Amino acid sequence: MLRKGLQLYNSGIDNIGQQILINTGTESAEHITTVEYSGNAFIPKKSWRPLSPKEHSIIMTNDHFNPLSKSVSVGRIPQKVINLIKKLQLSECTSLFDIEPKFQENEELVMKINKELDEFLKNKSSVQQYKFHRIAKAQPNRETTTFHFINKEYIRYTGLHIDESRKFTPHTAYKSDNRISINISSESRYLYYINLSLRQIYKLYHRRKITTENIVENFLNDFPDYPVIRLEIKPYQYYIAPTDNFIHDGSTLGNKEFDITIVYTGKFDNY
Repeated sequence: MLRKGLQLYNSGIDNIGQQILINTGTESAEHITTVEYSGNAFIPKKSWRPLSPKEHSIIMTNDHFNPLSKSVSVGRIPQKVINLIKKLQLSECTSLFDIEPKFQENEELVMKINKELDEFLKNKSSVQQYKFHRIAKAQPNRETTTFHFINKEYIRYTGLHIDESRKFTPHTAYKSDNRISINISSESRYLYYINLSLRQIYKLYHRRKITTENIVENFLNDFPDYPVIRLEIKPYQYYIAPTDNFIHDGSTLGNKEFDITIVYTGKFDNY
């Protein structure tokens, strides 16, 4: 049964309910043959459906002062920034390797984008504490998007996971910063997440030793029927989330174009 945990704040997206689905849990990724997953990887089941009214009340919040460790937010970047990003013509890229040169070739335009994004981000952080993290790129039509290189050339996808931006325990993960991820590609991308914080998951175990290294695998093994939320992030929309503190991954399943996102990390507490 869905429990109250991290809540989603809607920052001005019309008909947000149409962008949220829920399913019946998770399963091993061992049956996926299109890419190679780690041996202990899990992905969401494809039993997606809209939220019930009760689930909607558990998932959503109108409190824009909710602690950043317990909040996910979705919104849209300003039109002025969108117009500048469109001038980059990223759709012309025929390979993921073309994306970085595209930014480098348009240095003056990128500087304007950075300036306007900075003005936008200042309003999202009350302490104005944040930094650019990276331009994240992913292939289309992937069940999940996070992967690790092995020996700098061999790729394995991780499946649902937690980030580890710093050293922490399940008890202290809530102290981590959060991040904003802005979709600047031409298609929607999806955030999969389980709406429980690491502390909430830890409390489900009484005597077993649970650490950041095994908490994801243990939970997904022991509670395979706990539902996953699928949040659609349309082009030029963003999400803000505490990715150290909840189980999640991205997805480009069904897409045909490259997935490109701008990521900043910091303390984003004005949703």
